[in-house]
Amino acid sequence: MTQPAASSEIDGSRDEESEAAATTIGRRGFIAAGAAAAATTAIVGSGSRPAQAQAASYNKYVPLNPLRMCDTRPSFNFGYTSRSGKITRVQIAGRTVDGVQVPANATAAVFTVVGINRSPQRNYLAAYPTGTAWSGTSSLNMPFLNAIVANLVTVKLGNGSVDILSDSPSDIVVDLAGVYIASEATEKEGRFQQVSPRRVLDTRTTGGKPGQDAVVRVDLSGQVGSGGLEADAAAVSINLTAAQVTGNGYLTVYPFGEPVPKTSTLNVRRNENRAIGALVKIGRDERGRPGFNVLVKNGAHVLVDIDGFITGPSANRSSGGLFVPLDPVRLMDTRRGQRGKKRLWPGWTRAFDVPAGIRGEAGTAVLNMTAARTMGGGFFSVNAAQTRSGSPTTSSINVAGANDTVANHVVSQVSDVGLEVYSSNGGDVLADLVGYFKSSPVRASRPIPIDPPPPAIAPPYWTRSPSISRMNGGRNAVTGRFSTPVVDGGNLWHWTGTGYVGQGTYIAVFGHRTDAGGPFYYLDQLGPGDQTFMSTSDQRTYAYTYNRRELTSKDDRQILAATQRIGGETLSLIACTVGFDRSKSRYPDQWAPTSLEYRIIVTFTLDYWTDDIPLV
Repeated sequence: MTQPAASSEIDGSRDEESEAAATTIGRRGFIAAGAAAAATTAIVGSGSRPAQAQAASYNKYVPLNPLRMCDTRPSFNFGYTSRSGKITRVQIAGRTVDGVQVPANATAAVFTVVGINRSPQRNYLAAYPTGTAWSGTSSLNMPFLNAIVANLVTVKLGNGSVDILSDSPSDIVVDLAGVYIASEATEKEGRFQQVSPRRVLDTRTTGGKPGQDAVVRVDLSGQVGSGGLEADAAAVSINLTAAQVTGNGYLTVYPFGEPVPKTSTLNVRRNENRAIGALVKIGRDERGRPGFNVLVKNGAHVLVDIDGFITGPSANRSSGGLFVPLDPVRLMDTRRGQRGKKRLWPGWTRAFDVPAGIRGEAGTAVLNMTAARTMGGGFFSVNAAQTRSGSPTTSSINVAGANDTVANHVVSQVSDVGLEVYSSNGGDVLADLVGYFKSSPVRASRPIPIDPPPPAIAPPYWTRSPSISRMNGGRNAVTGRFSTPVVDGGNLWHWTGTGYVGQGTYIAVFGHRTDAGGPFYYLDQLGPGDQTFMSTSDQRTYAYTYNRRELTSKDDRQILAATQRIGGETLSLIACTVGFDRSKSRYPDQWAPTSLEYRIIVTFTLDYWTDDIPLV
């Protein structure tokens, strides 16, 4: 997902409401197309239509100079028809904009849609073919008032146009990157050819950081003949990354031999690292070398990786790489569960498949992948299922931290058993298929990846057990670095230096039996068959089953030795007890409350864990 496009030249007067949005997006602001196509992001609504085969309609890609097709901001107000209070219709096919005519026979469009939220609550946009019903997907999500969010989408055209649904008031900008048109059974140009990802530029290793208004050349002549590019390729699919950004601004990608356009490809903020896929038209310089330029508005390191290209007129004739647009099909939404599983935890992989009717020729899938309810900064990587060895080295979605919602288009090879997504740091994943490039699936040659246990997590915890819960009075939190203030407050103390939940070792928890509500008053009643549950701050619960009970003195060494007599992950609940203290009224009941001289230690072994995050 990109940030809004920027332009330093903004024409016309603006009303107060659209001032900020006009400044960031501009009259000719454009966010370039990426990796051949992008899909609608299904993050809201009741879900898309069931996955089913659709009749194949082969198409080739026609890149266009960036064209602004719609801008609803009051200062500009062009290129759309309001069909209702929520739906904006944009004609694509056959329109002439700035002297350029869009092919009248366009079957699908690739464009950037920018939403400017005019509502105080969360909002979203959904682009879909005119003449069809909205299927419950969305193209982008706007989290707060005046949020400006852009995303690249590929949408089938209905009667040459698309409808864009806005759940609440918003302004909408549509910038066209290219269209698909019907093709012959085989074609030379306009076909997508995937290549092994390769880095072709990294300014961190080639000199100083590009400064303000620097133009960085990306010469692709070295890729010709090396399996990365054909000599007359029309466009190249890249991943563009800005790193160590000096100041708020943008990067603009444009072909060799062309003037700098009033557009942007990637918008960035100071000190951040941000990436976006783009499908860049290839130009030739004065010496005939293929490539493109990157304008760096306010200083940043530039990284460019290529993963495919669009064939030119001298390519061999083939059907491979022709595009088949589909009505959006939901392939996976872990928020709703999948075969008994929920979200992905760090290091996990989840498989999903394309519809049965297209498996034989959908060798390259065009998807929109959305990461939601993320558990921390990291990445998600989509690959052909059971083809990778080890952890992925490339990313499909990058997220900054916990609770992010980030969408990005993905073009991925498909194996004969489908696709899979890997998560480095955890979260939910949504996958929507909007089309595919015709090719044969690759063969799955690796075993199904094994998911590691969820990582250990530090306190706080919340514990409960059948006998103890009657005395908790809600005081069941396990926390604290220092024991006295925790237990005197009626809570339970995680013994410093013992293990964390999920770590696979011994865990010790101490609490009062008679003071501060006595959360462990009935500790002695736990016995064979009883369980104790520990819940964590990231919504998982671990179940531990009774194993043994032991009596020790108050000596810490004896106590900790008792907690370590069993291997694997164990949970020991510790409290004071009568023991051998003859001065206590309940002596000789060694397990009764309570003497400060002795300790009761009830130890449980880990049985299982569950993910408690709610399904939607």
